[in-house]
Amino acid sequence: MKIPQKKALIISLVIIFILTASLIAIVLTTKPTPVALIQNYGLGLLWEEAKIMNECAECHSAVDFHDCKDCHDEHGSVELAGVRFYEVVELTGDVPEHAFVRVNEVIPHQENVGSHILLFDFLAQNGIDSFESVTFITNDGGLTTIESQYLDNTAMLVPYVDGVRFITESVHVSTWLKGIKQIIVVSPERPITIDGENTSIGRLLLGETIRLTVEGSNTMLTDEDGKTGIAFVANWVEGAPLLPLLNTTNPNSITVTDSNGNQFVLEADEIQNAIIAIVRREVTLVLPDRGRSFWPTAIIQIETN
Repeated sequence: MKIPQKKALIISLVIIFILTASLIAIVLTTKPTPVALIQNYGLGLLWEEAKIMNECAECHSAVDFHDCKDCHDEHGSVELAGVRFYEVVELTGDVPEHAFVRVNEVIPHQENVGSHILLFDFLAQNGIDSFESVTFITNDGGLTTIESQYLDNTAMLVPYVDGVRFITESVHVSTWLKGIKQIIVVSPERPITIDGENTSIGRLLLGETIRLTVEGSNTMLTDEDGKTGIAFVANWVEGAPLLPLLNTTNPNSITVTDSNGNQFVLEADEIQNAIIAIVRREVTLVLPDRGRSFWPTAIIQIETN
């Protein structure tokens, strides 16, 4: 018996409806993405996230969006997996106190998603209320310097898989360095005078610098069998070479003045390899051929004689 055409249409629609409902039921039961997102996060939050993804798509192809790592590895991460407790960031330059700040102190409450600290807050916590520029240096050799006028409250430090990352909306994404090991601050003040030129340790550290090995010595250890192991130990100090900063690269002598008004006269042969660096939190004239006790500290003026 032939089924009337109208009745057949109704049966077909019912079958399609049942199949569709079954498919939806299966989807809702297994809860894959993105259906589960609607249930867990709501349309409002997803709408905001979609707008961000749309902005990303202006520079990136949608095929690049495979998982969270694709964006986080490029632009910063709020996950702390693998960050060592003793990972540190060196805060130096024109700062009240040169310091090695542990990552967990830079960004407290790291276990919370979205954890961060505003750059201005971080600097204020370390006694820096005004600055001319700030420079970030990474553990793989990256560097970016940004003047204070181009920074705003979107500038922040966030956790990253190998330490700390800088991000901001006020300058290009290429400045969003990751794995920051050093932050150099330059202040408006210029408390050091070298042959009439006013400068500061922050400015000097952004110029030509060299790293010296100082206070080297051999150590020995003899075991129970009478075998002796020998090793060499020393310190590294990095700073600006002195001679290029003077009016002449071949002076007879120089006079160094410290913050207490004490003056030291150094002959030409004593300063051939000298550098200006921060040593034990003080601006120091490092004389690599002499012991630390002879290094002038808290220097504020150097004049060629």
